[in-house]
Amino acid sequence: MVSFRIASTSLLFKLMSPASAFSPNIGITTTTTRRRSTNIVYQHDGITSRLKSSQEDFVEKQKKVSSSNEGETDPSPSIRSYLDHQRAVFDDMSDYFNTEEATLPEIEPILDYLVKKALIQSSSSISSDLQNNTEEESKKVLKVLDVGCGTGALFSSYIKAADELGITLDIKGVDLSPKMISYAQENAKMLVQQDDDKHAIDCEMGDFVQKVLGLENSPATLVGFDGGVVEGTEGFRDSVVTAASTSLKEGGVFVIGHPLGAQFVEKLRKENPSTVPNGLPSREEFDDVVQFQQLEVMDFEEEIDIDGDGKKAEMYYASAVKKTHRMLRDVVRVRGVVDVGYGRGGKKLGVPTANLPASLFADALSNVPTGVYIGAAVIEGSSDEKLGRGVVHKAVVNVGYSPTFDGAENKEKIVEAHLIIDEGALEGDFYGETMRLALSGFLRPEMKFPSFPDLIKAIRNDVQNAKDSLDIHPYSTFAKHDPFLIDCKDVWVGKSGGDEEASYEFASTTQFLSEHTE
Repeated sequence: MVSFRIASTSLLFKLMSPASAFSPNIGITTTTTRRRSTNIVYQHDGITSRLKSSQEDFVEKQKKVSSSNEGETDPSPSIRSYLDHQRAVFDDMSDYFNTEEATLPEIEPILDYLVKKALIQSSSSISSDLQNNTEEESKKVLKVLDVGCGTGALFSSYIKAADELGITLDIKGVDLSPKMISYAQENAKMLVQQDDDKHAIDCEMGDFVQKVLGLENSPATLVGFDGGVVEGTEGFRDSVVTAASTSLKEGGVFVIGHPLGAQFVEKLRKENPSTVPNGLPSREEFDDVVQFQQLEVMDFEEEIDIDGDGKKAEMYYASAVKKTHRMLRDVVRVRGVVDVGYGRGGKKLGVPTANLPASLFADALSNVPTGVYIGAAVIEGSSDEKLGRGVVHKAVVNVGYSPTFDGAENKEKIVEAHLIIDEGALEGDFYGETMRLALSGFLRPEMKFPSFPDLIKAIRNDVQNAKDSLDIHPYSTFAKHDPFLIDCKDVWVGKSGGDEEASYEFASTTQFLSEHTE
């Protein structure tokens, strides 16, 4: 779900998923403070000066604490030193965050709005999972991973919104600060008991990125960030968004949010760059943040009219939905003679399969992570001579070792291209013929399936996802305009390595797309 820490220095986010999903070791970041139990009506009169004063006090407080935890100035701190600094700062500020003073009454309606908005967007993602379940299984449960949960200030907003929406929550709070987590555990226990144990909240200390990227996780339905995590160092921002995307299930929602908005975070950054090295992304920057992830921008909002009188308050809410594919930063082009392979292609898997010899592409494949990719393939030649040659075909490509085949795993990382071809559109097999293959997108990691039928089911799902994805930009642009695919008259030698028999290259996707528009 979404997390917000008013003073947060890192982007915070939450994961939500159906009850069957997600391991307790995944984390999402959120930090806020203890919340008042009274109901607050948002009023504009006098708020601007009060908020401004409170914000200035907070900026100075965090700046002072941050300075006291700084060693020698590091112009380009490592991710580890950045996280260590974060932990120390928020340990020192945990007592303050656990007071009512840390969250003004005027902010609470904005927090409630942001949390409820994220829950509504994520709840639509679980509806399809509930359709075929039994009455007992179909209870609406969202798993929430609250990363940077702080003292658990958002927990009450979650519960309030969930009760209004008829959703049951199973929340996992994660934070770098052991003192924050200690407070969060106490606050969570109290809130759950007050709500008659309808929801579950568990908290643990940890680093979200380390936990997610180092574990096998069931996909989640919602990931929510507050300004902090995205404000981290450049490498940290990329790793956090990658971890969030990895944690989500298809159709799940990734959220960045902050109740005081981008201008407040920018002020924090200017006054305290060691704790807040970057600001919140603009709409254009948010597009860039998710461009090479399995995410598509869903919503972007920077103002809110809480009571409908036309007076706007600053806030920040950006969300993206998990899709089946992601664009590669570099398109991978390979050309070589199709190998006989392992004899498990068209006959066993039900799709025409072309293997490129591992021995010729070892250097190229060392830089390509194992997984299932999508792209386009051409068997060189002319269709006038042999049907299906010289034509661009959609392709699903496995790069890896085929771990499902026990005892017959590939000894080397290989390229297995499954060509998506209409029946009767390809004459004969193509062993010994030269194939050009361009990988432009990624579907999923390579995995070992419990049985061969499960593998077949997965491949068929991959094929359908490829069919759907390759018809849209940017993938369709490669199929229509890439000279590598559409001009096969001359021998092609890739710029990254190889010779006239077999070669490869990695080329910037962004540059290609800037030069070719549909």
